[in-house]
Amino acid sequence: MELGVDCQALVAETRDVVDDAPPADLPVEVMQFEHPSLLRTRAQRFIKPHDLFAHTPFLGRVRQLAREADVVHCVGLQSATLIPRIDRPALAQIDCDSKRDRDIGRPWTANGKTAIELRRAERRVFRQADWLLASSDEVARDFRHRAPAGTHIAVGPLALDPRHYEGRAPLEQPVAGLIGTAEWPPTANAVERLLRDVWPLVLRDRPGARLRLAGHGMVRETFAHLPDLPGIEWCGRVDSATDFLRGLGLLLYPLGRGSGAKIKVLEALALGLPVVTTPDGAEGVMGRGGLTVETDDARLAGAAVTLLDDVQVRRAAGEAAYRTFVEHHAPAPAAAPVLDLYRRMVA
Repeated sequence: MELGVDCQALVAETRDVVDDAPPADLPVEVMQFEHPSLLRTRAQRFIKPHDLFAHTPFLGRVRQLAREADVVHCVGLQSATLIPRIDRPALAQIDCDSKRDRDIGRPWTANGKTAIELRRAERRVFRQADWLLASSDEVARDFRHRAPAGTHIAVGPLALDPRHYEGRAPLEQPVAGLIGTAEWPPTANAVERLLRDVWPLVLRDRPGARLRLAGHGMVRETFAHLPDLPGIEWCGRVDSATDFLRGLGLLLYPLGRGSGAKIKVLEALALGLPVVTTPDGAEGVMGRGGLTVETDDARLAGAAVTLLDDVQVRRAAGEAAYRTFVEHHAPAPAAAPVLDLYRRMVA
């Protein structure tokens, strides 16, 4: 809105109890979404995965709002499947590529079925959407290989509202940490690499090093197959991700596989928290200040030890991290390429 665009957001709320309503000063309408019957849901997953919105009043509300709009911006696969039913220029924002995030493996398992459903839904959206928006150059490149010729594909960095990240990380404690959902394959991948390959090297050079792991399912039992190493605190689910991140000295995220921009990395930058990660972990970040990006386990561990050893080094890296956020992922700079895309669509 600050750039001269009138916006109206419509959100499908699937939870019964909502305790985090959007700010009153934003034009956001939350519409309760009731899932169809279990039988209908299962049939829909088989026939057209991620297409449930088309069979609920949510589609009618989308169409109603679209009549007054120049552009309809659909975020995620579920909403992007509505594009053929919208009589306006419509954009599909897909931030991840399921081919890079998940293997089908055994197709009869839950993970295999989920991977197949995601790929089928992506293929359908690629066939139906003339305009695609990705949050990283890498995802956009993947889409160019998969989408039909003539599809317009653009890149727009993800943005975070600085008001949610007021109060920078003090960086006083020499503690590394990672937060995420344990059942999400990229997070599980990062934790496994961290405990098997990276953290033992950190402990070799800094025996008293501390590591905190937080998030849904982030408990020792979930990763019982991994080594039981010293210095690790399993925090499980925490009330506030930002408060957890503020208590760290660095985010240590040795992601081996995962597409798109990572919210945890952007949140760390917004809080002025240094990040040690891999190219996949840094994907979608439009700057490198405050990030150490390595592929080798020993280099990842060495970068973490350097930050853990010296509070002044942490603070310098934290200041650079915050500048990266302000210059690239605050709302105004991140919105500029999206606004340019809107202009092209209308033209």
